[in-house]
This record gives sequence, structure tokens and C-alpha cells, in this order.
Amino acid sequence: MAPSAGRRDCPELLAFEEVRHRLGLGTRLPVGRREVTIASIVGSVGRARDFDGCFRPRSKALRTAIRERAQDPAIVDQPIQLLQVDHAFFVEDGHKRLSIAIANGQTEVDADVDRFETSFHLAPGTTIEAIRATARERRFRETTGLDLAVPNVRFALSDPDGYLELEESVKAHSLDLSHAAGRLMSREEGGRHWYDTVYEPVLRIAQESAASRLLNSTTAADRFLLFRKGFDAQMDVDWQIPKAAVERGRANLAEQTPGRLAGRMPAIVGRGGRRPAELLQTEAEATEQTDDASPDRRGDA
Repeated sequence: MAPSAGRRDCPELLAFEEVRHRLGLGTRLPVGRREVTIASIVGSVGRARDFDGCFRPRSKALRTAIRERAQDPAIVDQPIQLLQVDHAFFVEDGHKRLSIAIANGQTEVDADVDRFETSFHLAPGTTIEAIRATARERRFRETTGLDLAVPNVRFALSDPDGYLELEESVKAHSLDLSHAAGRLMSREEGGRHWYDTVYEPVLRIAQESAASRLLNSTTAADRFLLFRKGFDAQMDVDWQIPKAAVERGRANLAEQTPGRLAGRMPAIVGRGGRRPAELLQTEAEATEQTDDASPDRRGDA
């Protein structure tokens, strides 16, 4: 079966079960019957391995079953059942009917739709690797209290392994802050203080460094991790970045070459936010992690 004009490439189908787990999808809500663009159907509930990304059957037995199903117009014309996650859809029932529709050159299909609430943006083109990276960012924000302290701020990294270092930075700062204050700070308090007194100042200094202009393909969080290498002083309530650490941070930036840290950014961002490609357009944007609000988006939860 040839893909329709609206589906020129065929990435692997996303498995709804993994997407639901990693993004912590919310309540299932009924939407009703509607026409759905086939190009926006990106995955499957339970059958992602049975079809390729253009919903062509992988097995001979399934191809035979679809050919037989295609002989009955009454069955072919029945609506399929889809689950909606933001701008993407997953087939819950009607995989064969969708395969037939694509083979017939259709670009839209009738569907009964239920929607899952989410604070993340998901659209055609999103890969499972991007979803896994976003899940790691989500966990980082939750374990450090930053999801409550700065709910609209993103900490996207080119290399998701860097979240361990980011988490250590926040937690070490929160522990030092608790010792200095003589009481145990909440995760939200510690995260807010780290963001205000460590993260944002480091980004400002990095932005002033000429070397930062060589790193257009990195994110603000990438630059923070590069810059903070060598910070070894205890950070208390009145902590300020030592001059020696500033020089070491600038040297760390200068040692990098363009593209060395470049990697695929998550193609999935908090609602209300910009796409990763837009986040990387200018140096000024790279220092700002707060998402711009838009009428049809709420802040990242």
C-alpha cells in the first residue's frame, strides 16, 4: 500500500502506553465524532508493532485480513476510534480501516475521539526519543521542586544524561541553604533560591561571554552545566558566584567548539511554550527559559 500525499515519510508509530506513562497523561474526556487529518495520527494503542508509520501491515496474515476487509464498503466506512493527546492522535480501534483509507488516498478519516489532558505539546513528527527526554526533564523538575517554584520554565538539554548533574546542583544548593537557615527548606523554596541566585546569574554571565556565541546549537541549560564546572564553594543564603569560578566558567565555554554539544532537542514542549527550534534562534532567547504565553496554551504544569 502506498502512503497518501499527506504522509510522505513513515516514522515508527508511537506506542500510546509508553507515551501515557512517560508524560503522566491526565483524565480521559469524550470529544465526539469528527473528521481527523490522517497525517496527525502518530501512534497506536496496543498495535504499534503490527503496522509501520504509514499504517501499512507488517505481516502477510494482516495484509490478507485487510484485503478481505476492504471488500465490504459497510465496514470500511465505519468511523475509527482515536485517542487525542494535544495535536496528535492514537488509533484505539480501526487500524485496518485506517490502513484501507490511506491506501485509497484519503487524507482525512471519520473518528470517534476521546482526549487525554496533558500539559505538554505533542504533534506529528515527535519521536519516542524526544518523549523520553521530556520525561526525564519532567522528573528533574518534580524531584527538585522547580515544577512548583518556576512552573513555566523549561530546562531542556541536548544530552538528557545531564539532568543528573542539574539535579545534584539544585539539591546541593538546597541542602546548603537549609544548613545556613537552620531549618529544612522545602523543595520549592530551595529550587526557587537556586533558580534566582545560581541558575539565572550563571546564564547572564555566560551570555556576556563571547564564547557563548559559538554555541548557538546548545540550550541555556547546556550552557549552565558547562559554566558551573569548577564551582566548589559552599552556597548559602548570601552566596554569590566567586570571581575565580566566573573565569573558570568562561574558560569552559571557550573550550567548546560549535556543534560539539549539539543534539536533538525534545520535539515536545510545555503548553504555552515555543518549539525547541525557536528556543535556539537567538542568544537572547537562550538565556530565557520562561515560555511565552499564547491564547490557546496554559503554562507547563
